[in-house]
Amino acid sequence: MHFHLSKHSLSGFLTCFLAGHLATGCSQSKHRLNADREAYCTIAERNGDPRWAQSDVRIDLDPRSRYFDPYNPDCSPMPQDDPAAHQYMHCVAGKKGWKHWGDYGVRSSLENPVWRSQLAEYTELADDGAVKLDVDSAIRLAYMHSPLHQRSLETLYLSSLDVTGERFRLDTQFFGGNAINYQHQGNVSPSTIAFLPATGYVVTGPLRRADSNRLTVPSDLRTSRRLATAGEVLVGFANSFAFEFSGGDVNLANSLANFSFVQPLLRGGGRQIALEQLTLSERRLLSNLRAYSQFRQGFYTQVVIGELGVSGPERAGADTVLQSFSGSGGVDGYLGLLQQTQQIRNTEDNLRLQLRTLDRLEALYDNELIDIVQVDQFRQNIEVTRSNLLDQTNALQLAVDNYKTQILGLPSDLPVDVDEELVDGFQLIPIESNPAVDAILELQARIGSVGELLDLASRVDELQQSLVGLAGKELNEVDLFLLRLQAILDATARRLRYLPNDLALLGKTPSETGPAARPASETIAEATRGIEDASDQLPERFRQASGRLESMIDRLNDENLVQMVTDNSAWINEILSFSRDIVRIQSYVRDVDAEPERSLDIAEQFIAPVTQLLEIARSDIQRMNEIVPEREKLMREDERDLYRRDRQRLLERLGELESGEVGFQAAERELERIRAVHSDEFRRQTINDLTAWVQTYVQLVERLSLIPAQARLEVVTVEPLELDPDVAFQIALANRLDFMNGRSALVDSWRAIQIAANALQSNLTITGGGDVSTARNNPVDFRAATSSLRLGLEFDAPLARLLERNGYRETLIQYQRSRRDFIQSRDTLQKGLRALLRTLEQRRLQLEIQRRAVSIALRRVEQTQLALLTPPPPVQPGTRPQINPTTAINLLGAQSSLQSSQNSFLAAWLNYNAARFRLFREL
Repeated sequence: MHFHLSKHSLSGFLTCFLAGHLATGCSQSKHRLNADREAYCTIAERNGDPRWAQSDVRIDLDPRSRYFDPYNPDCSPMPQDDPAAHQYMHCVAGKKGWKHWGDYGVRSSLENPVWRSQLAEYTELADDGAVKLDVDSAIRLAYMHSPLHQRSLETLYLSSLDVTGERFRLDTQFFGGNAINYQHQGNVSPSTIAFLPATGYVVTGPLRRADSNRLTVPSDLRTSRRLATAGEVLVGFANSFAFEFSGGDVNLANSLANFSFVQPLLRGGGRQIALEQLTLSERRLLSNLRAYSQFRQGFYTQVVIGELGVSGPERAGADTVLQSFSGSGGVDGYLGLLQQTQQIRNTEDNLRLQLRTLDRLEALYDNELIDIVQVDQFRQNIEVTRSNLLDQTNALQLAVDNYKTQILGLPSDLPVDVDEELVDGFQLIPIESNPAVDAILELQARIGSVGELLDLASRVDELQQSLVGLAGKELNEVDLFLLRLQAILDATARRLRYLPNDLALLGKTPSETGPAARPASETIAEATRGIEDASDQLPERFRQASGRLESMIDRLNDENLVQMVTDNSAWINEILSFSRDIVRIQSYVRDVDAEPERSLDIAEQFIAPVTQLLEIARSDIQRMNEIVPEREKLMREDERDLYRRDRQRLLERLGELESGEVGFQAAERELERIRAVHSDEFRRQTINDLTAWVQTYVQLVERLSLIPAQARLEVVTVEPLELDPDVAFQIALANRLDFMNGRSALVDSWRAIQIAANALQSNLTITGGGDVSTARNNPVDFRAATSSLRLGLEFDAPLARLLERNGYRETLIQYQRSRRDFIQSRDTLQKGLRALLRTLEQRRLQLEIQRRAVSIALRRVEQTQLALLTPPPPVQPGTRPQINPTTAINLLGAQSSLQSSQNSFLAAWLNYNAARFRLFREL
């Protein structure tokens, strides 16, 4: 059969050929989707075992994730480029760049532009838009946004691609292609050197020949397959169409079918060689699936306690060096944030207590009952506490930012509201007591100021009356008069700091300041004018007056008594008048006449908060009693007796504070009595009674706030864990996914010995092949006579195997290393479990130790506060009484001990729970 193709037919053939080439091949998207389908199917084959099965292993990010890319991944816009580097995309070395770089545009943001607006879909937000962060929401946010988790998923996905690649390598593969070639040859052959027998080498030509314009269209189709025995088979079919356009329109079509095979028998042959890479990739994928499952366990501990503790999937597969608990670990992560937050609360409580105590110390100092050294010591410690509080606050803010960025994958500017419910039980002193104590102390200062004004007014009037006839008094009477005058000067000088504000209040309308700004009487107006004229000089005048008075006291004797009194009477009267005017102004501004009634009204408002505090104390004690059986089960007999005595004392203290001689009920009755006997005629007595009542009531509230603290202290417990170390070790060996992978990795190292040993053998290979072609100008006219067949046996003696020998020896050593590493990994696991179990018991015992330490610290605070309110012992006549010279040190020690023991108690509880999380992960 003769094959002939006209020029018109050739044109149509070429058109079809080009169209077929343009239509051939899959799109980028289809390739991506095919890769996903095969990868997920490959993972699903291993995802049925409940020990490591995972419900979702897709690498596609949730559309609500911060890192979600809303653009088509196959047509993604270009990110913002560096301007200096970008120019080389358009022109490099003077050559124009590719003009299609910007076809997909430039993206405006690397992040998902709407992720913030979608936060409310999967997590709770506060009214101000802050994310409410607890353990559950932190886990959800971490899985949604954490790059570390996404990277682990992607590593698992890439491992599955490795499997599909190895499966493809051992599968039947098809190849096909076409080409089109055009060749023109002119009709003149150039000159050349030729050899003629007669003349030797001569130059011949140029010679004429037939010109040629030939178009050749070859095509081929091949299929190959690598066998599981390491052999390879190739089958092919090829044909060619040739068209000659010069001298007669000649064309030729022929075809060729061929095959070949290679089968190594020794070196490079066998299933252990052919299937090694596929086996390795399949085992690595299983290993990485288990590693990802274990990674999720570690990911939970990373979010909660800030410790991953696992390695996660690795593209290269597992190793025999396995990660286990090292024997030490703290608290970070979410629990670490709670710890820092509660420590700040404890510091704030301590600072608040120190400030209250400082007010009392300063009052004692004003009355010369304590020296300035103790007061300054307390002041200095307060400044140190304030500085520490600033450090703690800044450290917490940094820790929150680190947690958001490093653990959750969120930006540091995202507002979060950390839920502190887990550590609410460690707020030992009820926060409800703070406003009550502060308000009572404010009332105490108010009553004290009024009482001081009334006392000063009385003392000034008394001294002014005593000034008449003072020159005729005895020396001791004059000396006593001058000492009393000195005390008035000191008290008045201390009140000068309020004077500018008092003068300003006198000039305001009632609508601006309320009752204090009522119209001033003529007496007050006159006193104000006298004070205002000398207001700037008053502090200096009082200092000078005090110095002059001290000099008079030092120089006073029987000889100069009359002269000194006579010379200074006018000056003394002037000083007393100034003091009287200051007292009048301040009394008028504070409406001292109406103050007892107002103070009574305010005092009666403190009954309800303390009633609430009593209810809180009863409720906390009830909660404490509910867990008594559970607590006592874990105690020795002596500990149980001590625990019962402590509870009994706590109940007795509550009863004493509620119905004792200085308890709440007595205070309530005393306030009713003060109200009943109060009248305008006995304002001074009412103020004195209220002063004593407030002092007792403050002490009552402060002592009462320690009752819930003691009860709450006893409620904090941990669940004991009884587990034998050997049993724990066996559980871990049976269930630890990384140890399953470690055993697999050890076997891989052992299998590598056989692979390396194979390379030491001789090369013995069977080869074969054959082909058959068409005989005539017909692409399907195959003839047996045109066929050929080849069969061979190749042998290469193992004479040069030094490198292979070294490689084999290396694999033997590597296997022994891996075996030792795995043994040591087992030892490390066993050691870590033993350490964890010891740590759990240690933390449980430390919790009890710190519980007792806090209880002791609470008693110390109570006793030192009571000691501060105890009147100093009587002293010899002529000397001032002084409180204990170690009062400040005792107060600071007790308050500092309470704060540190509270922090240690919290740390013991958190460390115990962190150790439990580690143990569950290690098992």
